[in-house]
Amino acid sequence: MPSSNPSQGPSSYSEYWLSLFHESTVSAILEDPESPQSMAFEWLVEEIDILRNLTEQRVVQRFVLATFYFANSKEQWFSSDNWLNHSVHECLWYSGLEQWYFFVEANNVLPLDHISPCEQDPAGYLQDGILYQGEGILKHFWLPYNRLLGSGIPPELYLLTDLKSLALDELNLTSTIPDELFNLSNLEYLSMMFCGLFGSIPEAIGQLSKLGIVYMGILTGTLPSSLYSLTNSMAGIILSGNQLTGPLPTELGLLTKLRGLVLDTNLFTGEIPTELGQFTGLWTLFLHDLILSGAIPNELALLTDMILLQLDNTGLTGTIPRWLGNMTTMDGLTLSDNSFTGTIPTELGLLTKLSNLWLHANDLSGTIPSEFGKYEQVLVLNMPSNNLTGTIPTELGLLTDLWQLWLFDNDLTGTVPLELGNVPFHAPYGQALLYGNDLSGIIPESLCFANNLTFDCSSQLCGCDWCNCSDYDTSPILEGEPTNGGDQLLSEANLTEGNQTGP
Repeated sequence: MPSSNPSQGPSSYSEYWLSLFHESTVSAILEDPESPQSMAFEWLVEEIDILRNLTEQRVVQRFVLATFYFANSKEQWFSSDNWLNHSVHECLWYSGLEQWYFFVEANNVLPLDHISPCEQDPAGYLQDGILYQGEGILKHFWLPYNRLLGSGIPPELYLLTDLKSLALDELNLTSTIPDELFNLSNLEYLSMMFCGLFGSIPEAIGQLSKLGIVYMGILTGTLPSSLYSLTNSMAGIILSGNQLTGPLPTELGLLTKLRGLVLDTNLFTGEIPTELGQFTGLWTLFLHDLILSGAIPNELALLTDMILLQLDNTGLTGTIPRWLGNMTTMDGLTLSDNSFTGTIPTELGLLTKLSNLWLHANDLSGTIPSEFGKYEQVLVLNMPSNNLTGTIPTELGLLTDLWQLWLFDNDLTGTVPLELGNVPFHAPYGQALLYGNDLSGIIPESLCFANNLTFDCSSQLCGCDWCNCSDYDTSPILEGEPTNGGDQLLSEANLTEGNQTGP
């Protein structure tokens, strides 16, 4: 409903509207004509006839958005459709929310009733964009990837007290996180990844009692202790790519409603806390590219709803736990670039929904489990740079969705199974990397059509047009002895023994 604005002239209106703002905002308006606040207020009072029919909340809402606009190099925005158009409701100004609506809905990040930033079309909206009446209170403020460049988030943002979500990812802001941000008590979703904000995460984040999802970067310091008080709301913490330090806090275990914990690519040290086993509903755990030590704690066996587990490049030791095979909902498992020893558990073959398995660059030994042939939809199967022995299981030929197989730099022996030719390595980006082993025999003809097939072309292993077995006498191929003629042909073709790649 319309506000009880004064009925006097423009001067009285200006004084009245100034009274709606904090003293610091009023000072910026009156004392610095170049300030974003002053330019926003000047724009606001341009259309008195429109403004006088708005509620106080709408007036404040428009002023805050205009202040943000002037604070962040409006000329550089990727899109600013309808922004500062007096005749268009501010809930219809350009918002990245429409761009990201389907992503948010699909990932159940935040329930949205409508694509509109106000969760519903403002009352009174006309087809030609003109609007003089109607409520329409801003609930979602999303401007990710919009090439903003400026002083950052103006403190007036805290006046948008009904905000449920705020997303300003990958912008070019230059400031610390304003304390006023944490006065938005209704905020449920906060995303500010790589937006130019710096400094530590303020303890005031604990004031956001409804906060369920937080994405932040690029930040320093340690995790604030107040974060662990959000036990009733916090469902996702995404803080990858920062410079956060210290040990992984055991207090994280208090956030038992977490569905996603993403702390990778930071400077965290120490062991993985056993308390993380209390996240019994966890779907995603990313702890890769940290400076950790010790083994994977057995308490993580309780995380049976896990879908994505990434622990690569962390310095972990010990063996790969057999209980990982109980996480039957697993879609992606990455344990590469560590110091794991022992054999590959056959129980990993129970993860029939797996699409990605990365085990490369460890100290694993033993054979490749034939149970891997049970994977129903695996796309990537990588275990190079280990100490694996034995033959390539024929069961891998059952993986008709597989497009990337890395087995290079192991101690595998025997022939390349004919069944491997059933795998569609010919697809775009298809790769079968088999070099650096002690394989022998003839490469299956169907495998020669792979998009990227690499093996050690020699008298011991040959096949395909670019490593023609006719360059060798038939008998020595199996004995590992090239003929003189074969040596000459290989020399002329510059096919010295080593890694050779198909066309």
